[in-house]
Amino acid sequence: MPLSDLVVAVAVEIFPEGLDKLRGTFKTVHYHPDGDVPSEVASSVQLLLTTNKGLPPKFKSVQELPRLQHVQMISAGADKALASDRASAYAANPGVTLSTAAGIHVLSIPNYVVAMVINIFNQIPRQIELGRQEKRWADAQEVDQSGASVFFNRMTYGRTVGVLGYGTLGRETARLLKALGMKVIAANTSGKATPQEGYVFPGTGDADGSIPSQYYSTTDKKALEAFLSRCDVLVAILPSTKHTTYILDRHNLALLPKGAVLINVGRGTLIRSEELAAALDVPGHLLGAAVDLTDPEPLPDGHPLWSHPKLLITPHLSGDTEGELNIAVDIFLANAQRIAEGKPVYNKVDFARGY
Repeated sequence: MPLSDLVVAVAVEIFPEGLDKLRGTFKTVHYHPDGDVPSEVASSVQLLLTTNKGLPPKFKSVQELPRLQHVQMISAGADKALASDRASAYAANPGVTLSTAAGIHVLSIPNYVVAMVINIFNQIPRQIELGRQEKRWADAQEVDQSGASVFFNRMTYGRTVGVLGYGTLGRETARLLKALGMKVIAANTSGKATPQEGYVFPGTGDADGSIPSQYYSTTDKKALEAFLSRCDVLVAILPSTKHTTYILDRHNLALLPKGAVLINVGRGTLIRSEELAAALDVPGHLLGAAVDLTDPEPLPDGHPLWSHPKLLITPHLSGDTEGELNIAVDIFLANAQRIAEGKPVYNKVDFARGY
Protein backbone atom coordinates (compact mmCIF):
# COMPACT_ATOMS: atom_id res chain seq x y z
CA MET A 1 0.00 0.00 0.00
CA PRO A 2 1.33 3.48 -0.83
CA LEU A 3 2.43 5.48 2.20
CA SER A 4 -0.11 8.24 1.54
CA ASP A 5 -3.03 5.77 1.63
CA LEU A 6 -2.41 4.68 5.23
CA VAL A 7 -5.11 6.00 7.57
CA VAL A 8 -3.71 7.82 10.60
CA ALA A 9 -5.20 8.81 13.94
CA VAL A 10 -3.43 11.16 16.33
CA ALA A 11 -4.65 10.72 19.92
CA VAL A 12 -2.28 13.18 21.57
CA GLU A 13 -1.69 16.91 21.21
CA ILE A 14 1.18 17.77 18.87
CA PHE A 15 2.61 21.02 17.50
CA PRO A 16 0.84 22.58 14.47
CA GLU A 17 3.90 22.11 12.26
CA GLY A 18 3.96 18.41 13.09
CA LEU A 19 0.28 18.07 12.26
CA ASP A 20 0.87 19.90 8.97
CA LYS A 21 3.65 17.46 8.14
CA LEU A 22 1.34 14.51 8.75
CA ARG A 23 -1.46 16.04 6.67
CA GLY A 24 1.03 16.68 3.90
CA THR A 25 2.06 13.00 3.91
CA PHE A 26 -1.21 11.10 4.39
CA LYS A 27 -4.55 11.58 2.66
CA THR A 28 -6.49 10.85 5.88
CA VAL A 29 -5.38 12.12 9.29
CA HIS A 30 -7.87 12.10 12.18
CA TYR A 31 -6.74 14.50 14.93
CA HIS A 32 -8.16 13.92 18.41
CA PRO A 33 -5.73 15.54 20.88
CA ASP A 34 -8.00 14.67 23.81
CA GLY A 35 -7.52 10.97 23.04
CA ASP A 36 -11.21 10.43 22.39
CA VAL A 37 -11.06 8.71 18.99
CA PRO A 38 -14.65 8.09 17.80
CA SER A 39 -15.69 4.50 17.11
CA GLU A 40 -16.49 5.30 13.48
CA VAL A 41 -12.91 6.54 13.05
CA ALA A 42 -11.40 3.62 14.97
CA SER A 43 -12.81 1.15 12.46
CA SER A 44 -10.54 2.54 9.71
CA VAL A 45 -7.35 3.52 11.58
CA GLN A 46 -4.14 1.75 10.55
CA LEU A 47 -1.53 3.86 12.33
CA LEU A 48 -2.02 5.44 15.77
CA LEU A 49 0.15 8.16 17.30
CA THR A 50 -0.60 8.33 21.00
CA THR A 51 0.59 9.03 24.55
CA ASN A 52 3.06 7.08 26.69
CA LYS A 53 0.17 4.90 27.86
CA GLY A 54 -0.44 3.36 24.45
CA LEU A 55 -4.05 2.73 23.43
CA PRO A 56 -6.42 5.50 24.52
CA PRO A 57 -8.39 4.51 27.66
CA LYS A 58 -11.66 3.99 25.81
CA PHE A 59 -10.17 1.01 23.94
CA LYS A 60 -9.68 -2.15 25.98
CA SER A 61 -8.33 -4.19 23.08
CA VAL A 62 -6.68 -3.64 19.71
CA GLN A 63 -9.57 -5.68 18.30
CA GLU A 64 -11.69 -2.55 18.66
CA LEU A 65 -9.50 -1.10 15.90
CA PRO A 66 -9.80 -3.90 13.32
CA ARG A 67 -7.46 -2.39 10.69
CA LEU A 68 -4.80 -1.26 13.16
CA GLN A 69 -1.22 -2.16 12.24
CA HIS A 70 0.92 0.01 14.47
CA VAL A 71 0.74 1.99 17.73
CA GLN A 72 3.40 4.67 18.07
CA MET A 73 3.90 6.31 21.47
CA ILE A 74 5.46 9.76 21.83
CA SER A 75 7.54 8.62 24.83
CA ALA A 76 11.04 7.18 24.87
CA GLY A 77 10.04 4.48 27.38
CA ALA A 78 7.35 1.82 27.37
CA ASP A 79 7.00 1.21 31.12
CA LYS A 80 3.69 3.07 31.51
CA ALA A 81 2.10 1.30 28.57
CA LEU A 82 3.32 -2.07 29.80
CA ALA A 83 1.97 -1.34 33.27
CA SER A 84 -1.50 -0.53 31.94
CA ASP A 85 -4.40 -2.97 32.01
CA ARG A 86 -4.24 -3.08 28.21
CA ALA A 87 -0.66 -4.32 27.95
CA SER A 88 -1.73 -7.88 27.20
CA ALA A 89 -3.72 -6.60 24.23
CA TYR A 90 -0.54 -5.99 22.26
CA ALA A 91 1.19 -9.23 23.13
CA ALA A 92 -1.93 -11.20 22.17
CA ASN A 93 -2.07 -9.54 18.74
CA PRO A 94 1.32 -9.96 17.03
CA GLY A 95 -0.08 -8.32 13.90
CA VAL A 96 -0.10 -4.98 15.74
CA THR A 97 3.28 -3.51 16.65
CA LEU A 98 3.91 -1.14 19.55
CA SER A 99 6.91 1.16 19.47
CA THR A 100 8.42 3.97 21.48
CA ALA A 101 9.87 7.27 20.37
CA ALA A 102 13.33 6.30 21.64
CA GLY A 103 15.69 8.90 20.25
CA ILE A 104 13.34 11.79 20.94
CA HIS A 105 15.55 13.01 23.80
CA VAL A 106 18.91 12.53 22.10
CA LEU A 107 19.39 16.28 21.66
CA SER A 108 18.84 17.14 25.32
CA ILE A 109 19.60 14.33 27.81
CA PRO A 110 23.21 13.70 26.67
CA ASN A 111 23.79 17.48 26.85
CA TYR A 112 22.40 17.44 30.39
CA VAL A 113 24.90 14.70 31.30
CA VAL A 114 27.81 16.73 29.94
CA ALA A 115 26.61 19.82 31.80
CA MET A 116 26.37 17.95 35.09
CA VAL A 117 29.80 16.33 34.72
CA ILE A 118 31.36 19.75 34.13
CA ASN A 119 29.35 21.35 36.94
CA ILE A 120 30.50 18.76 39.48
CA PHE A 121 34.08 18.52 38.24
CA ASN A 122 34.38 22.30 38.61
CA GLN A 123 32.19 22.60 41.74
CA ILE A 124 30.22 25.32 39.96
CA PRO A 125 26.93 24.93 41.88
CA ARG A 126 28.79 25.34 45.17
CA GLN A 127 30.46 28.54 43.95
CA ILE A 128 27.14 29.99 42.83
CA GLU A 129 25.39 28.93 46.03
CA LEU A 130 27.95 30.60 48.31
CA GLY A 131 27.82 33.86 46.35
CA ARG A 132 24.04 33.95 46.16
CA GLN A 133 23.39 33.05 49.80
CA GLU A 134 26.20 34.99 51.48
CA LYS A 135 26.67 37.80 48.92
CA ARG A 136 30.47 37.70 49.13
CA TRP A 137 33.57 36.40 47.32
CA ALA A 138 34.11 32.81 48.49
CA ASP A 139 37.47 31.31 49.38
CA ALA A 140 38.61 28.35 47.23
CA GLN A 141 38.65 25.97 50.18
CA GLU A 142 35.06 26.82 51.02
CA VAL A 143 34.12 25.72 47.54
CA ASP A 144 35.91 22.37 47.61
CA GLN A 145 33.87 19.44 48.89
CA SER A 146 36.31 16.65 48.09
CA GLY A 147 38.54 16.95 51.13
CA ALA A 148 41.55 17.86 48.99
CA SER A 149 44.14 20.21 50.48
CA VAL A 150 43.91 22.57 47.48
CA PHE A 151 40.89 23.34 45.31
CA PHE A 152 41.21 22.49 41.61
CA ASN A 153 38.94 22.10 38.61
CA ARG A 154 39.05 18.47 37.54
CA MET A 155 39.82 17.58 33.96
CA THR A 156 37.60 15.41 31.81
CA TYR A 157 40.66 14.63 29.67
CA GLY A 158 42.05 11.16 30.39
CA ARG A 159 39.36 10.16 32.88
CA THR A 160 37.10 7.17 32.27
CA VAL A 161 33.36 7.44 31.83
CA GLY A 162 31.31 4.28 32.14
CA VAL A 163 28.01 4.32 30.27
CA LEU A 164 25.56 1.94 31.95
CA GLY A 165 23.03 1.21 29.22
CA TYR A 166 24.31 1.68 25.68
CA GLY A 167 21.21 2.58 23.71
CA THR A 168 20.45 5.74 21.78
CA LEU A 169 21.10 8.11 24.69
CA GLY A 170 24.14 6.20 25.90
CA ARG A 171 25.78 6.32 22.49
CA GLU A 172 25.29 10.04 22.05
CA THR A 173 26.53 10.64 25.60
CA ALA A 174 29.62 8.59 24.78
CA ARG A 175 30.23 10.59 21.60
CA LEU A 176 30.01 13.93 23.40
CA LEU A 177 32.20 12.93 26.35
CA LYS A 178 34.82 11.37 24.09
CA ALA A 179 35.06 14.78 22.42
CA LEU A 180 36.03 16.14 25.85
CA GLY A 181 38.92 13.69 26.03
CA MET A 182 37.30 11.03 28.18
CA LYS A 183 37.98 7.33 27.79
CA VAL A 184 34.71 5.45 27.29
CA ILE A 185 33.66 2.02 28.51
CA ALA A 186 30.13 0.63 28.41
CA ALA A 187 27.92 -1.98 30.02
CA ASN A 188 24.99 -3.58 28.23
CA THR A 189 23.14 -6.89 28.35
CA SER A 190 25.40 -8.77 25.96
CA GLY A 191 28.73 -7.30 27.03
CA LYS A 192 29.57 -6.82 23.34
CA ALA A 193 29.56 -4.06 20.76
CA THR A 194 26.38 -4.05 18.72
CA PRO A 195 25.11 -1.95 15.80
CA GLN A 196 22.87 0.94 16.79
CA GLU A 197 19.22 -0.02 16.48
CA GLY A 198 16.12 2.09 16.31
CA TYR A 199 15.62 5.60 15.05
CA VAL A 200 18.84 7.62 14.81
CA PHE A 201 18.77 11.40 14.63
CA PRO A 202 21.22 12.43 11.88
CA GLY A 203 24.74 13.14 13.13
CA THR A 204 24.29 11.56 16.55
CA GLY A 205 25.27 8.33 18.26
CA ASP A 206 27.69 5.49 17.62
CA ALA A 207 26.49 3.45 14.65
CA ASP A 208 28.79 0.44 15.06
CA GLY A 209 29.41 0.65 18.81
CA SER A 210 33.11 1.40 18.30
CA ILE A 211 33.46 4.32 20.75
CA PRO A 212 33.83 2.26 23.97
CA SER A 213 37.23 0.64 24.36
CA GLN A 214 35.67 -2.21 26.34
CA TYR A 215 32.24 -3.68 27.05
CA TYR A 216 30.92 -5.44 30.13
CA SER A 217 27.73 -7.44 30.64
CA THR A 218 25.14 -6.19 33.10
CA THR A 219 23.95 -9.79 33.57
CA ASP A 220 27.36 -10.98 34.83
CA LYS A 221 27.94 -9.92 38.44
CA LYS A 222 31.74 -10.03 38.22
CA ALA A 223 31.76 -8.16 34.92
CA LEU A 224 29.47 -5.44 36.30
CA GLU A 225 31.69 -5.07 39.36
CA ALA A 226 34.79 -4.75 37.16
CA PHE A 227 33.01 -2.11 35.07
CA LEU A 228 31.99 -0.03 38.09
CA SER A 229 35.47 -0.14 39.58
CA ARG A 230 36.81 1.72 36.51
CA CYS A 231 34.23 4.52 36.34
CA ASP A 232 35.56 7.96 37.23
CA VAL A 233 32.16 9.04 35.94
CA LEU A 234 29.22 6.63 35.93
CA VAL A 235 26.32 7.58 33.67
CA ALA A 236 23.25 5.41 34.32
CA ILE A 237 20.84 5.33 31.37
CA LEU A 238 19.09 2.00 31.91
CA PRO A 239 15.35 1.44 31.44
CA SER A 240 13.19 0.28 34.32
CA THR A 241 12.84 -3.52 34.26
CA LYS A 242 12.84 -6.31 36.83
CA HIS A 243 16.54 -6.82 36.08
CA THR A 244 17.58 -3.18 36.53
CA THR A 245 15.55 -2.28 39.63
CA TYR A 246 18.00 -1.14 42.34
CA ILE A 247 20.96 -2.41 40.32
CA LEU A 248 23.06 0.37 41.87
CA ASP A 249 22.81 -0.87 45.44
CA ARG A 250 25.12 -0.04 48.33
CA HIS A 251 27.60 -2.75 47.36
CA ASN A 252 27.87 -1.61 43.75
CA LEU A 253 28.08 2.08 44.59
CA ALA A 254 30.97 1.30 46.93
CA LEU A 255 32.92 -0.11 43.97
CA LEU A 256 33.17 3.29 42.29
CA PRO A 257 36.67 4.81 42.52
CA LYS A 258 37.56 7.55 44.97
CA GLY A 259 36.39 10.92 43.64
CA ALA A 260 33.88 9.38 41.22
CA VAL A 261 30.82 11.18 39.92
CA LEU A 262 27.42 9.55 39.43
CA ILE A 263 24.83 10.81 36.93
CA ASN A 264 21.43 9.11 36.72
CA VAL A 265 19.22 9.90 33.72
CA GLY A 266 17.74 6.39 33.40
CA ARG A 267 15.07 5.66 35.97
CA GLY A 268 14.75 6.56 39.64
CA THR A 269 14.32 2.88 40.53
CA LEU A 270 17.95 2.16 39.63
CA ILE A 271 19.00 3.51 43.05
CA ARG A 272 17.28 3.60 46.44
CA SER A 273 17.38 7.13 47.83
CA GLU A 274 18.73 6.02 51.18
CA GLU A 275 21.57 4.09 49.53
CA LEU A 276 22.47 7.06 47.37
CA ALA A 277 22.59 9.25 50.47
CA ALA A 278 24.76 6.70 52.27
CA ALA A 279 27.22 6.54 49.37
CA LEU A 280 27.50 10.33 49.25
CA ASP A 281 28.10 10.44 53.01
CA VAL A 282 31.18 8.18 52.88
CA PRO A 283 34.14 10.52 53.54
CA GLY A 284 36.47 10.87 50.57
CA HIS A 285 34.43 8.59 48.29
CA LEU A 286 32.12 10.23 45.73
CA LEU A 287 32.88 13.76 44.58
CA GLY A 288 29.21 14.26 43.81
CA ALA A 289 26.13 13.11 41.96
CA ALA A 290 23.36 14.49 39.79
CA VAL A 291 19.98 12.82 39.34
CA ASP A 292 17.08 13.81 37.14
CA LEU A 293 14.97 10.98 38.59
CA THR A 294 14.41 9.76 42.12
CA ASP A 295 13.02 6.89 44.14
CA PRO A 296 10.25 7.65 44.92
CA GLU A 297 9.31 10.16 42.25
CA PRO A 298 8.52 12.89 42.81
CA LEU A 299 10.86 13.11 45.77
CA PRO A 300 8.74 14.10 48.81
CA ASP A 301 8.90 17.63 50.14
CA GLY A 302 11.47 17.90 52.92
CA HIS A 303 13.30 14.69 51.96
CA PRO A 304 16.94 14.74 53.19
CA LEU A 305 18.31 14.35 49.66
CA TRP A 306 17.02 17.81 48.71
CA SER A 307 19.64 19.49 50.90
CA HIS A 308 22.54 17.08 50.45
CA PRO A 309 25.60 19.23 49.64
CA LYS A 310 27.03 16.72 47.16
CA LEU A 311 23.85 16.13 45.19
CA LEU A 312 22.21 18.00 42.34
CA ILE A 313 18.54 17.12 41.85
CA THR A 314 16.47 18.22 38.88
CA PRO A 315 12.74 17.45 38.52
CA HIS A 316 12.85 15.01 35.58
CA LEU A 317 13.18 17.74 32.96
CA SER A 318 16.36 16.69 31.15
CA GLY A 319 14.28 15.09 28.41
CA ASP A 320 12.03 18.07 27.75
CA THR A 321 13.62 18.72 24.38
CA GLU A 322 12.91 21.82 22.35
CA GLY A 323 10.55 20.73 19.57
CA GLU A 324 10.39 17.16 20.91
CA LEU A 325 6.89 16.49 19.57
CA ASN A 326 8.13 17.32 16.08
CA ILE A 327 10.86 14.73 16.55
CA ALA A 328 8.18 12.25 17.64
CA VAL A 329 6.33 12.97 14.40
CA ASP A 330 9.55 12.35 12.44
CA ILE A 331 9.92 8.96 14.15
CA PHE A 332 6.27 8.18 13.41
CA LEU A 333 6.81 9.06 9.73
CA ALA A 334 9.95 6.93 9.55
CA ASN A 335 8.01 3.98 10.94
CA ALA A 336 5.10 4.59 8.57
CA GLN A 337 7.54 4.48 5.66
CA ARG A 338 8.96 1.21 6.91
CA ILE A 339 5.47 -0.29 7.26
CA ALA A 340 4.64 0.78 3.71
CA GLU A 341 7.83 -0.94 2.54
CA GLY A 342 7.16 -4.10 4.57
CA LYS A 343 10.12 -3.52 6.91
CA PRO A 344 10.22 -3.89 10.74
CA VAL A 345 9.45 -0.70 12.65
CA TYR A 346 12.01 1.22 14.67
CA ASN A 347 11.95 0.98 18.48
CA LYS A 348 9.59 -1.99 18.60
CA VAL A 349 8.71 -2.90 22.18
CA ASP A 350 9.98 -6.33 23.23
CA PHE A 351 7.49 -7.66 25.78
CA ALA A 352 9.93 -10.25 27.10
CA ARG A 353 12.58 -7.64 27.87
CA GLY A 354 10.06 -5.13 29.16
CA TYR A 355 11.09 -2.21 26.91
